[in-house]
Amino acid sequence: MNELEERIKKRRERRNRRRLFSFLGFILVIIYIPAIWNWAFSANYEIGAIKTATLEIKVPIKGVLIRNEILMKPPGDGVVIPEIQNGERVAKGKTVASYIEAGTREVVENYRQTEIEILKRVVAEFDNSAGAERELWEERIEKQIAKLADIANTGDLSGAGSIRSAVDNVLEAKAVYLLEGNDLNGSLKSEKQELERLKSSLKKSVTDINSSSSGVVSYYFDGFEEAYTPDNRTQVTLEQIDEVLAAGSLTNNWLTPAEILAKRDQNFCKIISNNEAWITFYLPSKQGKEIALSFEKAKMENKELSYGLELEGESEHIPLILEDVQEMKDGFTIITARMTKYIEKTMNFRGFTGNLVLQSVTGMKVPIRSLFNENTVDHTADIAVVEMNKAVFKRVQIAGTQDSYAIIENIDATDAEKCVNVFDIYLVNPKNVAEGQVVEK
Repeated sequence: MNELEERIKKRRERRNRRRLFSFLGFILVIIYIPAIWNWAFSANYEIGAIKTATLEIKVPIKGVLIRNEILMKPPGDGVVIPEIQNGERVAKGKTVASYIEAGTREVVENYRQTEIEILKRVVAEFDNSAGAERELWEERIEKQIAKLADIANTGDLSGAGSIRSAVDNVLEAKAVYLLEGNDLNGSLKSEKQELERLKSSLKKSVTDINSSSSGVVSYYFDGFEEAYTPDNRTQVTLEQIDEVLAAGSLTNNWLTPAEILAKRDQNFCKIISNNEAWITFYLPSKQGKEIALSFEKAKMENKELSYGLELEGESEHIPLILEDVQEMKDGFTIITARMTKYIEKTMNFRGFTGNLVLQSVTGMKVPIRSLFNENTVDHTADIAVVEMNKAVFKRVQIAGTQDSYAIIENIDATDAEKCVNVFDIYLVNPKNVAEGQVVEK
């Protein structure tokens, strides 16, 4: 009997404890439910202020650069000595390089060494040029020294010989300039006469190679000079563009070689026309379709359609004028455009990746995630503006988007109550917000 009573007593104690815990749990739920609700749906909203900014609407592209490139060959087998530095301009009919036949190279080298010694004596004796003339020579030498500093910074000194040769050329040019002056003393007159006799002898062994066109000189080739020409610029395919990109780009191709061992049928340099060049590129058909419509509209109105090119590694936008838009293929559209600026800056590029800048939109800038209830047909959306600590929904026009930001405009600028303004406070994360809801900042 005592054992039975003991069991009943323990059962009652357990039941009482359960009731107590249930009651305490009920009290806790009543206390904390409002706090949980407030945390989940109304508290700690991220806010921001509307600011004015310019947003560039752009699309990534891949393409090739196409130029007017005249390939130059030597008159025979031998050595070509550049007279024009790589990347510098040459006028039509002017000397680009000197050619020495293979069999007469040693004789010419002896002549050349004698000429250098004469010019060095002239510079040493007559180094008193002043004013604008002196500044001219110093500027030319400083330009080469700056290139030498760039080489030192990279740690690759393989091009130092080319810079030294360029500095020597400047000093020699200075000496020649001094000898051509009228005010010469006796010793300099004899040096001038000796130099003239030497030049007369050199002319018998050295042949000048003159440019058949004006342009920028380059001593480097990427192998695509004859594959992509102005004549076939609208026939480039997606596969060809990818092939050029896979080939990579040349490095350290701004140095001028001291001399080039050349053969009769081998190109030693090219003259790049700096009047105009072209790019053929591809981009996703979504943007390509819009560009095609704008292009056809511009043609009907006898206008040109222009965009900007943002090249990887270049800070400035290159103006482009569209010439041809091909039909969509494999989800991409191929476009050909003409450029008349920055041709010298892009002469080392063949394949490229970059962005086509479709437009620059200036207005009120907000994060895209702050917009909701978006209508993709008329490009409108709601934004939650905070007025008197309450959320107020206002309908705005989306003028453009790029990455994670949008430029918005007022639909009706005459309706002050429905307008948003610069410096208005808005909710960056308006999820689960009801209009008129109190917003705790």
